[in-house]
Amino acid sequence: MKRATPLIPLGLAAIALTCTDPFAPGDVLSGTWANTTTHGYGLQLSASGVGSDYSTSCTNAHFPPLLLNDSLAFQARGVYTNAIGLVSVRVGDSATIAGRVLGDRVIIFGHGQWSFERDTLTPGRMGVRVCNA
Repeated sequence: MKRATPLIPLGLAAIALTCTDPFAPGDVLSGTWANTTTHGYGLQLSASGVGSDYSTSCTNAHFPPLLLNDSLAFQARGVYTNAIGLVSVRVGDSATIAGRVLGDRVIIFGHGQWSFERDTLTPGRMGVRVCNA
């Protein structure tokens, strides 16, 4: 009687593929992540190979594609494309974004006077934007 071929190697390969990070160094960040729990307003990052948008309830900044380095970190300069309410930026002002991918989450680092802040975004959208200004 011939013994059946064990499927263990195939199963282990499938598990290894599902446990790897979705991104690798040199990849362009692609997807949509949001956070509505850290602040009283929503945050959303939508990224693709044609560009990226980082939105709050009252602003939107556009950036080039976000290329991941060896640490799965990214940094880019862009421009504000929307600014409503009582915010300190105007449409056309320069914007900077920096962050890092950790599994399926994206950590956004603050800048300037907010450099100590970190926002963790998870896959999804922020929903309805309401600027209470």
